[in-house]
Amino acid sequence: MKQVLILLSAALVLFAVENVNAQQSIDYATAYKNAQSGDKPLLVLVTAKWCPPCQSMKKNTIPQLLKKSAFEGYHYTNVDLDKDATVARQLIGGRGVPQLILFEKKNGKWTRKFLSGYKSVASVEKFVKKANVRTADLVTPTVEKK
Repeated sequence: MKQVLILLSAALVLFAVENVNAQQSIDYATAYKNAQSGDKPLLVLVTAKWCPPCQSMKKNTIPQLLKKSAFEGYHYTNVDLDKDATVARQLIGGRGVPQLILFEKKNGKWTRKFLSGYKSVASVEKFVKKANVRTADLVTPTVEKK
């Protein structure tokens, strides 16, 4: 009986991980297009494989938030600096990674808010709830044609 419970628990964990991975599988171009339609803001995590804080955000913080449905009101995506350097650099400007960026349309203009560096689940939750964050000027986010 104990082994059955252990196997059932393992299956549930795998299902939860797959569900979280499915939620974050949307690519930047699709998320950008969806945000342009105006239904929800765009939330982008820019990371790099060589960056330990990035990997911690991507593998620990973000999955916990997805599991809690913290990004439900947003189009969420990841951009990897190594795989898509042009878009990633355009998004982060001169700042480093990891960077969580929120693009939101207000009064017909796009605003850009961001968090730089590793952040805890609680910090990111505050950020997505539009709590006290730094804001930068923004030109409408774009997608480079390849």
